[in-house]
Amino acid sequence: MKVIIVRHAKTNENAQDRLAIAKSNILLNEEGVKQAEKLGHYLKGHRISHAYSGPLKRAVHTAEKILQHHPDAQLIVSDHLNEQNLGVAETMPKAVWKEMKKKSTDPWHLFKEEKGESYRDMQARVAKFFHELIAKHGPNDTILMVSHGGTLGVLLLHILKKELTEENYRAHQPKNTEFTIVEISEDGQKKIHDLNSNKHLN
Repeated sequence: MKVIIVRHAKTNENAQDRLAIAKSNILLNEEGVKQAEKLGHYLKGHRISHAYSGPLKRAVHTAEKILQHHPDAQLIVSDHLNEQNLGVAETMPKAVWKEMKKKSTDPWHLFKEEKGESYRDMQARVAKFFHELIAKHGPNDTILMVSHGGTLGVLLLHILKKELTEENYRAHQPKNTEFTIVEISEDGQKKIHDLNSNKHLN
């Protein structure tokens, strides 16, 4: 089994470094569409059999561009692949939210706003989905999974069995359309290929 893990392509909020919040349903910009098309072309030889995406348009649009080369793969949308829920901070500018985090006495991985989720909460959510996905599919399946930078950053730390720290998270958070391929043997062993690769953009 192979799982191809992809961060969605670029949006204007990514380009301007605004807070691209979980509920923000922005579209890919022109550069993002080109990124997704390049990635789709690069991955066309992988014979994707199943595909999953977060519910927001930027993730779905990226998945659809990739799946143009895999017409038999049905795209399933799952809330488990959404970005971090920031709760009451959802509409705050990034600078304000960062200042709130800076002033908090909570550990980095446990900080969360009211009605939101911490990095640890988010990791538990997406890790549970990842393991359920592995259990659901067969050894010959190739699965596409499109999500967001925060969600995939914490998932990769889980897969790599690395501690959930800010330093590790920043080092493993993928940029737009970077992809990782996880090969899973029948005995559950995982082998990582192309960790956060951007080969398709070169």
